[in-house]
This record gives sequence, C-alpha cells and structure tokens, in this order.
Amino acid sequence: MSKTPRATLRIGCKVNLFLEITGVRENGYHELESLFYPVSEPHDTLELDRADDSQGLVLTCSDKALECPSNLVARAYEAFAAASGWRPGLRAHLTKSIPSGAGLGGGSADAAALLGWLNANAGGKALGEPELSALAAKLGADVPFFLLNRPAWATGIGEILEPAQCDLAGLTMLVAVPSGRVNTAWAYAEWDLLHAAQAGKGFTGPLTRLCPTTMRPFCVSGTFTANSFEPVVFSHYPAVRLLKERLLALGAAAAGMSGSGSAVFGIFRHAAWADAAASVLDGPDTAVFSARL
Repeated sequence: MSKTPRATLRIGCKVNLFLEITGVRENGYHELESLFYPVSEPHDTLELDRADDSQGLVLTCSDKALECPSNLVARAYEAFAAASGWRPGLRAHLTKSIPSGAGLGGGSADAAALLGWLNANAGGKALGEPELSALAAKLGADVPFFLLNRPAWATGIGEILEPAQCDLAGLTMLVAVPSGRVNTAWAYAEWDLLHAAQAGKGFTGPLTRLCPTTMRPFCVSGTFTANSFEPVVFSHYPAVRLLKERLLALGAAAAGMSGSGSAVFGIFRHAAWADAAASVLDGPDTAVFSARL
C-alpha cells in the first residue's frame, strides 16, 4: 500500500445535555440515559505522518505524561491492528487542549479520530461499521459516540447509541472548566451512597433551576438540561456549582454540568451575550471555550 500524506485531525469534544443514572447492574456498572452533543471547542489536534511499518506507532504529546501505552490513542492503534491485521508505521503527535478529567470525553474523541483515520486508509483490511463500533466500545463507552459524531441518545452503560433530532444551530455554547477536577469513580461511588435506594425510579425533576419566563429558558425535546451527578458534585465542589449559577446569571438560557464534571456548559441565544459572559468568567482558575453551534 502506498504511503498516505501527512494528516492533521481536528478533534472536538462532547457535552451531556442530559444525563440520568437509571440503575446499577449486579456487576456494579451504572445504567444511564444521556443526550450527547458534539462541540467544536475545546479541541485537540492529532498530526499523523507515515513511517516505516516496522516502527508501528510512535506517539508524542504536548502533555508528556500522556506519552504512554495506556493512552487511548495508543490503545486504539493496537486494538485496530489486532482486529484488522494492518499495522502501519505512524508518527503521531497529539496536541491537547481538551482538559482531561472534565467530563468532555477528550481521550475518547482522540481514540475515535485515530480509529476513523485508520479505517479510512486500511484499504481491503478496513473493518465494517458494526465491527469498528464494537471495537470502539471495548476502548471506552464514549468512543462509539465520537465515531458517530452527531447528537445521540446513549443508553445501557453509554454504549447503545441512537441518533437524536437535536439541532442547536445558531446558538452559542460556552464550556467553562475550573482548575479542580472531579474523579469519575468517586462521583459514581458518591452517587451510590446518596441515591442507590432511588436507582431505577427515574428522574424526579430538572436540575437546571427553573428560570423566569422572561429569560426564555432553553429546552431539549421538552426536557430541561439535567444531570444526576450535579447534587453529588455540587455539594463537594462549590466552584462547579458557582460556575453554573454564574452562567445562568450572565444570560445563558440553559446551563449544566457535563458528565461527572468538572466542566459546565452554558447555551446562549445571543453570541454577544456569550462573548460578554466568557470575558467575565475566563481567568486563572477557569478556562472558557466558545463554540458557535
């Protein structure tokens, strides 16, 4: 196979417009229902250069701590090579801008981007869509969503996807990420402690506070943005709660936490309001990213 030219992949992230934990399986995995929405900012960049096939993957990263075999990009390469039999020589450099551990799925997005590139360039060794999706799910529950790369409802443990009719075109989203991080395993354990007795009973109400009608609160399919993790995280991380409250006070028609945090998003009807809010919130303890939807 002839060598493909250098590729530069621009990799966006996701937010959970809605996330409800619906139950806990006997194996400890949590079942959920979530509305995933792809967002262009913040984004990572993955640069790929073909090399001698004997090298396999040589991965470098702007964050040196991520230059390791456990990086999801490296794991995606090995998984694809094992499944397809194609092990191209690649020099890959990952520039990280999506904050890690913020509930934005940056690592999963990076893995999906490499899987998509590999499959597009594998010729006769390319995997079928079901096989590629199954491989992605083994890497992480969010990875298949990034292969789909469109709004989707996720159920099961997050691996069952159904495209969703959710069009936010013309709106602006701010993603605000505080300096502190929330450990996902801790968040699930705390949810178990506080809410295990209610598992499977369904969501009891919107966690985005109801706004006066004059603020024209934003709805998705008739449901306010909501996240089962918010009560747990907000009680231990007041800075995350404050970000949500400030986004609403600054004119967001909806705001909520993504995943298990610590990123918080705000959806604005007017770009000028979003820009003004970003200038207020951005600072040494909070990174703010803006995306036109």
